[in-house]
Amino acid sequence: MLEILEPIPDHVAQRISLGIARSNEACAVHRENFAIVLGMDDEVFGGGVTASVSFAVLFINNLWVAEAHRRSGEGRRLMFAAEDEGRRRGAKIACVDTLSSQAPDFYAKLGYEEFARVCGENGGQPLHRIWLQKIL
Repeated sequence: MLEILEPIPDHVAQRISLGIARSNEACAVHRENFAIVLGMDDEVFGGGVTASVSFAVLFINNLWVAEAHRRSGEGRRLMFAAEDEGRRRGAKIACVDTLSSQAPDFYAKLGYEEFARVCGENGGQPLHRIWLQKIL
């Protein structure tokens, strides 16, 4: 029986992630997840980046900076910190994906180069998902 779940319940997402992690462990695929954050008290959270290192590749999963901290260099600081941590964990290259409406220029200014693009649309308007990489 197939069932479509929308929205995805947390416990379902967790079971799928755990299943993938167990399969990866069985294949000796090692992944190290980490996060770097700006401000971590209950009242102020400036943003952060989540990433992982696997196969000597730093995968930038999510980068978010609070509105009050944007255009202040904090996003750049988070990315450089993630790259440094990736290098420390053995990464030789970094990889990130973004939408054409989000931050491709931001990543290009940090030295990332596009290596793949999927062209789509949103509400009839072009919208591309772009993958970028950078040699560390």
